[in-house]
Amino acid sequence: MKTNSAEIIKTMRKEIGLNQEEMAEQLFISVRQLARIESGEAGMDVWQFITTLELLGTPSEDFWLLYLDSAEYASYREYRSLRRQMNTDDWSKVGEIITTLESSPIIKQPIVKQFTAYAKIVNEIANLSIEHVDDLLEVLYMSKPNFIESKISKYRMTYNEISILLSIASCLGALGEHDRAIEITKGLIDSRKNAKVSEEDKVALFPSLYFSLASIYLSAGEYKEALNACSKAVDQCREYNNLLRIPEVLFCMADCYYKLGEEEHIYKTHLTRAYHVAYAIGRNKAAASIKERSLSKYGVIIP
Repeated sequence: MKTNSAEIIKTMRKEIGLNQEEMAEQLFISVRQLARIESGEAGMDVWQFITTLELLGTPSEDFWLLYLDSAEYASYREYRSLRRQMNTDDWSKVGEIITTLESSPIIKQPIVKQFTAYAKIVNEIANLSIEHVDDLLEVLYMSKPNFIESKISKYRMTYNEISILLSIASCLGALGEHDRAIEITKGLIDSRKNAKVSEEDKVALFPSLYFSLASIYLSAGEYKEALNACSKAVDQCREYNNLLRIPEVLFCMADCYYKLGEEEHIYKTHLTRAYHVAYAIGRNKAAASIKERSLSKYGVIIP
């Protein structure tokens, strides 16, 4: 073991805003015991460490953090930063983080290596082709070498694997292979109860599942099915208190109503809500895009 858990636990606790009293209470240990752990006077066994990782919003599959030195842990934080960055509107730093990770010692960790390879493919896609699907499948095979697509709902998926398969479904939908894309996404939805992800990762991923399904249905011209998936996406956003996807979901609903021939006030209402929600949660680029597309595509002026 290269280091004890002291520095890692202390840093992660502060990152999520817990004081020692709050964390000790949730770990069912005394404040004195936690203070001894954080100062390095006492250690934690692997199972205590895994429990603490889950509490701090980090997947238990990352238990190998216990064996990292300080420099490697700094690289691990870059890896977590890459994951967060890919859930935002702004991907401008993604390439820079990938380059940093590729030259760091932590790239030897299978989880980091897989996610970095996935991020690199997605970040470099310009002209979509079926080869990108094959490349993403190769990355998936790093952790699931015997992967069978028809059995997705039976697997216990990690954050990496769910992210990769969502991207594969998105690529297939864009390439016109709607049936296959829909089945992959439905399989991921069915596998949620078995997912090996933290609560933080559920917040990031689960609302995206139904939105991805809605987008594929929309691309396939199945507008009523897309609306149903959008409604479920909104429910997931509320359940996991994740508003980031709401503007896209509302815009998708507006598009469905427009293509179903509904009256203007129905899709205009959804476009307006999409714009104001995006603006309210600080997604200014998304808000500007919604406003521009509302005018150019639907002739709707959003006040």
